[in-house]
Parts: sequence; structure tokens; C-alpha cells
Amino acid sequence: MEIMSSTLIDSSLPKELENIDWSFPNLSNTGLHSFHWYPATYVAAIPGTIISKVTECGDVVLDPFCGSGTTGVEAIRLNRRFIGIDTNPVAILISEAKIKYPGINSLLSELDNIINKTDPLNTLAEVVRDHPNKDELLAWYHPKTMEELNYILTLILNINDRLIQRSFLAIFSSILKNCSSQGKHWGWVCDNVKPKPDEIIYKDANLIFINSVKAFIDASNFTFNECKYHDHEVTREAIRSKSQLLNGSCIDYLKEISSESIDAIVTSPPYYGVADYVKSQRLSYLWFDIDELTEDKLGFRDFKTLRSTEMGARANRYKTTSHSQYIEFMDKFFIESFRLIKSSGYMCLVIGESSSRTGTIDKLIERAILRGFVLVAQTNRNIKSNRRRLMAKVKTEDILFFSKK
Repeated sequence: MEIMSSTLIDSSLPKELENIDWSFPNLSNTGLHSFHWYPATYVAAIPGTIISKVTECGDVVLDPFCGSGTTGVEAIRLNRRFIGIDTNPVAILISEAKIKYPGINSLLSELDNIINKTDPLNTLAEVVRDHPNKDELLAWYHPKTMEELNYILTLILNINDRLIQRSFLAIFSSILKNCSSQGKHWGWVCDNVKPKPDEIIYKDANLIFINSVKAFIDASNFTFNECKYHDHEVTREAIRSKSQLLNGSCIDYLKEISSESIDAIVTSPPYYGVADYVKSQRLSYLWFDIDELTEDKLGFRDFKTLRSTEMGARANRYKTTSHSQYIEFMDKFFIESFRLIKSSGYMCLVIGESSSRTGTIDKLIERAILRGFVLVAQTNRNIKSNRRRLMAKVKTEDILFFSKK
């Protein structure tokens, strides 16, 4: 994954910026960054490096398209404050578990409760109501696996502590693909391609869930210790006060943020016509479509609405107006971003485009400059083939650095 080209347009960024190998060929997302699959995530080293170069400890980093929270984890790890926004409530759920650092003792205590209430012979210890989407879910899961998942979800919903409950929901969401009988990659789930009846096999959901909780706890502990490297006195409680996560349109929320209050915007906007962020979490929306989670908009009843309003989604690639709508949306984003960033701040975007779609990068640079930004650096990098996931035709990404000066 070699850098294809690098152009330093202004010397206001540290000189070493142009010498960084943004390909990070020997690095991949592990630990807390990899506990829940999400489409088109970038290597954590990218936002981690950007944040360390363009901000100082205590500065405010904003990611208006925060996805699964990669930028947020790096910002908190480096002792910055963080604001994350995303239209996808599943993304906020994942980010919250990763960024808010739930108490380990509370997680272990609730895990013990779940283990103790789950029969080791995988037979239910008590009666659990049928899931409202039972028929649909049985097209994805073996009946016994579905029964176990339904039981685990019921136990999670009985947890009183909201952060602990949502962390368990995020972990539950993270195992749904592996517990299903769809053995092909995530794109098949995204496109609603169910396994054939003769492919339905039993998966031990209890064991998968327990192991995933333990792996999450280990990953959270490891990254928390990295946070302590940058702030020796930091506690999990103090970390929670350093971040804010907002579910909804970033344009609406950006308008509510005070002018010149953001030190850096570090984000990867949706790549036009490449990924379906909402559809990729289809199984989570099916499982969370229950009355107890209605207020969190995690149910399948919200799935269709979210799909129809998702900007730049692959599902809308054939709509004649989708490209112009995407550019106009990003134009509004640039207007608000310019207002929010401090005079000494930067906007750093990681953008990819597919060779089979109408290009966007040149247009976005043009609009950003029109709205007052100065392009101070641009680097083009290759993407390793095993990281392309649902965006196989996106082979390169541009990293764009803008300032207000």
C-alpha cells in the first residue's frame, strides 16, 4: 500500500507531514478498533497520526461522520476531547461502547449474571417471549441459535445501568453475523441474501457471546492503559466527560455548535455510491426491533427511513439526482465546518471514490475552497485489497488537509 503521490501546497502544516507514509503497510485495526465490523472504516493510524500532528492535548476534535468511532477512540487516547455525529444509531451504539469506557467490574458482574442464567446444555432456563421478527430471523439462524440469542437479548434488556446495557447491546450486535448461517462476506447480509435452507447450521451463541464480552473487556482495558500513558491521572469516569455522541444529521447538529469552537475536524465522509452503512447492519436492526429500544431508533421500523435518507449510499447510486444531492450536502457541510473551526484549526478528510461512479474528490475540493478553505496538503494512497470489504472498486484514498488561512 504505497503512497502514489504527495503534494505539499502550503508550508503551514509541520514539514514532516509530507514525509509520512500514510499507507501504514504493516498496520491494521486490532483490539477495540476491530471488535465490531463496520463498512469502509479507515486504519486507526490515519486519524491517530493526523490528530497528533494538528492538535494539542485538550483540544476538541470533531468527526461529523463518526461511524464506528475510530477517530473518537484515537482522540480520547491522545487526551483530546471529542464530538462524534452519525445518522446511523447502530454506529452511535458501537462508538459509545468504545469511547465511553464502561466500568470493567460492572461488565464482569453482568456477564456473570448472564452466564449463571444460561443453561450449559443450551436449553432455556425460563420462558422467553417470541421475537416479533421470529420468522424473518429464522431465515438467517438455526432455531436453537436464534433461541439462545433471544434469551441473551432478554437478559441484556434487564440491565439497569444504561451504559453497561448499551455496551452489551453493541457486543450482541457484533456477533450477529458470525452467529448466522450466512457464511459469505458482509455484502451478502447487506443485500439481504439469506442462506439456503440446507445451509442453516447451529452456532453456539452463548459461547460466542461470552468470548466476545471477554475480548471486548481486554481490548477496552488495553486502550484505557494507552490513555493513561498520555494522562497518568485519568479515570474511566473522567474519560466519559471528554466525549459527546450525537445521533442525527450532522448538518443539523453542526448548526448548534458555537462558532470557532473546534480545533480540528478529522473525518471520512461517505464515499459516493460505494457503501450502505445502514443496510450493512441489517441483522442488528432486525434483532433490535422491539418496544424496549424504540426510543433509541435501533429497530427495523426505523431501518427503511434511515435507508431512504442516507446520503451517498450505494443503494441510491442509480438515482439521477444522487450525485448532485451528495455534492450539495457536502457543500452545506463545508459551510458549517468553516464557521466552526478556529482560525488556527484544520479540516482533514479521508475520501475515496470508485472508478465505476461519478468522481467526487475534485468537486469536493472545489466546494471547500469556495467556502473559504485553503487546501494545504493532499496525499493519495493505495488501499490494501483485504481492507476494501464492501468497497472493492475503491482502490485509492485521498487525504486532504484544509485550513482557514
